Amino acid sequence: MQADVIRKQVPGWTRTHGHFMIMGGFHLFRLPTEAPTISLPLKSSEPSNFVIPTGDHSRADEVPVCPIKFEDVPVDILKIIAPTETELQDRGKSDVLTKIIVLVQTLWFVIQCIARGSQRLPLTELEVVTLAYATLNFFIYVFWWDKPKNIECPNRVYKPSTTSHEESGREATQWGDTPFRWINRIIQYTLGGQDDYITISEEASIPMFWSGRIEEYLQAYAGIGPSILGSVFGAIHCVAWLSEFPSRPELILWRISCIAMIAVPFMAVILCVVSVVNERMGRKDTWWLSVLGVTSAVLLVLSAWLYIASRIATLVIAFTTLRSLPPAAYTTVDWTTFIPHI
Repeated sequence: MQADVIRKQVPGWTRTHGHFMIMGGFHLFRLPTEAPTISLPLKSSEPSNFVIPTGDHSRADEVPVCPIKFEDVPVDILKIIAPTETELQDRGKSDVLTKIIVLVQTLWFVIQCIARGSQRLPLTELEVVTLAYATLNFFIYVFWWDKPKNIECPNRVYKPSTTSHEESGREATQWGDTPFRWINRIIQYTLGGQDDYITISEEASIPMFWSGRIEEYLQAYAGIGPSILGSVFGAIHCVAWLSEFPSRPELILWRISCIAMIAVPFMAVILCVVSVVNERMGRKDTWWLSVLGVTSAVLLVLSAWLYIASRIATLVIAFTTLRSLPPAAYTTVDWTTFIPHI
């Protein structure tokens, strides 16, 4: 979402540029004191704090400062220093052919699972877990199709050694030292609001889970899709609901884990929807919205550990059940049944 927001604000930019910016593709460096420079002009023809070196100096003497946010660089400067989409793709470690091969392999596995179901052949718990992760993999590739992969060297953006760098935008919120600060962390990382607690100018590189500090009113919109996908991920595990398990405790634990992996993300969906409705109503809270939002938030916090435990439990059971598989699990799909005969 944030990549699209950035793309729309810079003429000629694509989603690839937006992803590149969020990934920390531009890093601020300070030039040596004696290095001659020229200020990059703004659209108003006024000089800016950003410069380009014009003399002879060693790049080893340039001092890295911090990653650059989109808000920290004027659009006029970005149009000058940004690489083209072709250059970004050339610097990436993946291409269209590689992505297509991965998607074809994923699709082929899904087709095999569907074919086994149509011929009433059982799927092992390990295959069901793999099917759930393959579904996530498909959506990740779709949404990150234009995202460069493993670009290790950012574009250098320069400021003179005598110029200070002030981060634009609102100041970062402090986590606080309350005994329940971990609860707030869980909520913020679940809903995608963790960037509000990071001061990017104090970081040496882009932090993990950095998404470009999405505006507050967009955080709820951004959280609905992943939360729904999380519930779908848990629902796929229900394919093995009636499967044969080596023991009844494993069957019960599997079913409880399935329910937890559906319900916990769904609470996040409710919380995000409540926030969206509240925003559209002009923040005029009604009692039922407040009750629904608070209830969902409390249940989400209290059940977060259950979701983690359920993910671990399904992975463990997927391997332990391999010790005693039904005979039909070893039967391969008869593909000739899908070919019409004359």
